[in-house]
Amino acid sequence: MENVKVRIGIGIAALVLLALALLAGQGFSQVPLRVYSIAGTVAALVFALWERFIWKWKVIRYFTGVPLVAGTWRGQLVSSYVHPDGSTVPPIPTAVYVSQAASAVTVTLFTGESKSVSENAKLIHDPDGRWRLSWQYVNTPRPGVRERSERHKGAAEVYIGSQPGEGLEGAYFTDRRTDGELRFTEWSQARYGSADSALAADGFNHATPFVGNK
Repeated sequence: MENVKVRIGIGIAALVLLALALLAGQGFSQVPLRVYSIAGTVAALVFALWERFIWKWKVIRYFTGVPLVAGTWRGQLVSSYVHPDGSTVPPIPTAVYVSQAASAVTVTLFTGESKSVSENAKLIHDPDGRWRLSWQYVNTPRPGVRERSERHKGAAEVYIGSQPGEGLEGAYFTDRRTDGELRFTEWSQARYGSADSALAADGFNHATPFVGNK
């Protein structure tokens, strides 16, 4: 859908410039056609730069309010699962990598036993001014634990803190009828490909990447 919007925007910009050239009396000649071509190229370049870079600028986000949450987050997952013997699951150290562009977000969650990859993710601006990151995912356990943990689907949602150190906090549920809480208070702009490397890394700080978005 977003790609369609981009193409429509490019087409509208080019058509406007072509119409202005025709109204200026240039006629339907190579000049307005050249303008149309240049306008389309320039518009495509601007949209590409916006999608990858410009939207992230702090001065731009001051007006749009869109939080910048890209990077790797570190924290824990607390499952509500209760073992047959009545014991509960201790908090699980967890890492989440968020890839973010102007029109798309992807979320990958890592634990020591599995990886969850988002199928659909989006940022939502609530009426009370808060932002939340919501996604549906497919979880694939490591081969060594699949006897007790099958591949499954689920959904998760975390609210994005508005003050330094608040990080991401929310909940998840799965189609195995389990649910739990998520909390991530440390952030790094680096990308990690596993829970082991992310949890062992030194380059994490208290969450501040979204500060100044108001």
